[in-house]
Amino acid sequence: MDFPELETSPDTRCSTSDTQEDILEGLLSDMALGPIPNEEPLSLAVAPEHPPQLLLSPNLDILAPYENSEPPENPLRRLLVPEEEWEFEVTAFYRGRQVFQQTVFCPQGLRLVGSEAGDRTLPEQPILLPDPGALLTDRGVIGFVSRVLNSLGGGLALWRAGQQLWAQRLGHCHTATYWAMGEELLPNSGHGPDGEVPKDKEAGVFDLRPFVTDLITFIEGSGQSPRYTLWFCVGESWPKDQPWTKRLVMVKVVPTCLRALLEMARAGGASSLENTVDLHISNSLPLSLTSDQYKAYLQDLVEDMDF
Repeated sequence: MDFPELETSPDTRCSTSDTQEDILEGLLSDMALGPIPNEEPLSLAVAPEHPPQLLLSPNLDILAPYENSEPPENPLRRLLVPEEEWEFEVTAFYRGRQVFQQTVFCPQGLRLVGSEAGDRTLPEQPILLPDPGALLTDRGVIGFVSRVLNSLGGGLALWRAGQQLWAQRLGHCHTATYWAMGEELLPNSGHGPDGEVPKDKEAGVFDLRPFVTDLITFIEGSGQSPRYTLWFCVGESWPKDQPWTKRLVMVKVVPTCLRALLEMARAGGASSLENTVDLHISNSLPLSLTSDQYKAYLQDLVEDMDF
C-alpha cells in the first residue's frame, strides 16, 4: 500500500517516529509567539541597544525644589528668638564730644553705669561710662558730668524681650533720664522726648513690628526710612529747641541688626540682583537675598509678630 508523504520543513527537523519531538512541537505551536523577522533561528531576548525613552509631561520632567517638603525657614525670624543675642553699639557724648563707643552682645541686656562699684548682682551687663577728668579740660564741666555719673546708682538698663526693647533706671539711680528715637547722627532735639525712663517699672522704648512695617513701606517707595537709634539724655531735661551738644551726658544706642535691615532695603535696587546682609545677632551668617525675597521675608516676619 502506498502512504502519502508527510510535508516537512527543513527548519523543524522532526520525524513521525520521534514522539518526544512531536510533543514538544505541539507545545510550542500552542504558545502565542510573534513572528520571527527574516526567519532567523529562535534566540534569547537581547536588550535593545537604545532603550525606549519614557515620555514625561513638560510639567513633570524637572522636579521643583522642596517638592513634597516644607519651604525653607524665614531667616529673619531669628530676630525674635529669645536665645539669639542682639548686638548693640553704645556711644557716649559729654557736652557734644564723643568720649566712648563700644559694640557688645548682651544676653540679658546692658546697664549704663558711672562707677565700677555699681550693683554687680543685677543681670544686665554693665557699660562703664568714662571718667570725664581724663577727657575734658573745662573743670566746671568735669564737675557737673561727674555729678551726673555718680547719681546713676544701679544704672540705666536696656534689654530686649521678644520683639521689644525696654528701659528702666535701677537701684539708687536718682538722675532723671529722657529718651527719644532719632537719627544716627543727631537726636530729634527739635521736638520733645518720647518719654522719661521710669525708676519703679520698665518702659517700652522700641517695638520691632512698626519698624518692619515702615521698612516695607519704605521699600515700596511710599514712606520715609524708619528710625532705630535710641538717644538718652542723662541728668537733664531733653534739649527741646536747644543744641543737644550743650547737654552734659548724651548716650546713643544702636541695635546694629536694625541698621543692617535698613541698609539692605536701601541697597535693594533691581529685584533680580542679590545683596548681602549680616543680621549682627549671635551665631548669624551673612544672607544673600534679592529685593523680592527680602520683602517677602519681612512681610512674613510681620505676620509672625504679636499685635
